[in-house]
Amino acid sequence: MEIRKTPVTRENPYYEWTLQESTDYLRWILREFPFGDWKTVEVSEADGGTGEPIRQSRSQAVQVAGMLSLFCMGLIPKGSNRMGFIYNANSQRSGKTLLAKLAIMTITGAFKAQPWKGNEDELNKLLDSEMLAGSMYVCFDNVRGYMSSQTLEGLMTSPQWTGRVLGRTQMFTAENRMNLFITGNDCIVSPDMSHRCLICDLFVEQGDVQERQVENLIDEPWLMDKENRRNTLSALWGIVRAWGNAGEPNASSFGFKPRLGFERWGEIIGGIVGFAGFGNPLEKVQLEQAGDSEERNIRKLIDRMRDMALGDNRGEFSFQQIVDFCHDDGLFDYMLDGRETQDGYKLNASSSSRFSLTLGRYAPKVSGGYVGNGGDRSRPPRKYRRKIEAGEEMVYLGCFGDGRGRKYFIEWVV
Repeated sequence: MEIRKTPVTRENPYYEWTLQESTDYLRWILREFPFGDWKTVEVSEADGGTGEPIRQSRSQAVQVAGMLSLFCMGLIPKGSNRMGFIYNANSQRSGKTLLAKLAIMTITGAFKAQPWKGNEDELNKLLDSEMLAGSMYVCFDNVRGYMSSQTLEGLMTSPQWTGRVLGRTQMFTAENRMNLFITGNDCIVSPDMSHRCLICDLFVEQGDVQERQVENLIDEPWLMDKENRRNTLSALWGIVRAWGNAGEPNASSFGFKPRLGFERWGEIIGGIVGFAGFGNPLEKVQLEQAGDSEERNIRKLIDRMRDMALGDNRGEFSFQQIVDFCHDDGLFDYMLDGRETQDGYKLNASSSSRFSLTLGRYAPKVSGGYVGNGGDRSRPPRKYRRKIEAGEEMVYLGCFGDGRGRKYFIEWVV
């Protein structure tokens, strides 16, 4: 893409781009990310467009909103609540963390990710530390499992943050200017967290993500390059400047409805994104609930077990084989913590116990050992099975044995 460079000064370090140049540049650097929910719309000149049909993605609009949320912190009235951002992908290596870095590093020049801390006390300590440091953001990367946190919910609705200085009894109160970013595969969050966050959905169509061909490589060296950073900041400034010259239209003027409790932030950020022609980032979508994700993963596991079954309409597998199937296929990755070994992917004790309990809900244990169905292996046993519909077929799961000798069996009939 050809970039028009105008003189820059200490007082004005950005290129003076038009609205069209600014939006073209952002679309150019975002073009290879696998955003979901694309649609074709016409944006009138009154709304910042040309009247020609353009493609819009709600998820791409959320990404632009994330970049603007940090860039426009000075525009948000003091005490206003700010929404968080969740990057939700169906596969690893989708670019979710890179999008968070693009939003953060463009403004701050650096990026640090935090591991998710399910313990509320530990989470409080982390946020206390970040508040004392005056951090503009906190990013939890590659979150696994069900996310529900009263601490984070309070973070996003508290203009002032009161905490304790680490290692002391001294308390402090600081202005809360934190922006929250979360990334994960098949994110599962509580309804309260979902209400407080905008969701950027990424969908990778390739079965093997390594097959993706990327023309414009964006990585940390690219993001740290001064000229690339100037270009991105110039694009954001061009959009905000044009929005200001147009009278600062708010989100409601485009028919967008801000979330309750986040009205002031939503009217400004949603208004800028809508004015630039990226669509509505405030549209509410529901993340998958814990039960839905579990059911979807177990159905994929059933497909793998059937593919690997050696007998006619039946197969038996050890717990370790089930773990390896899930690890290889990216199933239940929010609960499978472990390490690679020569004998397969070994779970730690807590993950092994949790995953075993989850499997038990779908593959109940046979009382007294597996005895078959009257010697007839062509029909599933009736007393100790879990029945799951799989297309036009009925699949039955169960397990028998104890400890290392435990086996999980699958049987099905057409």
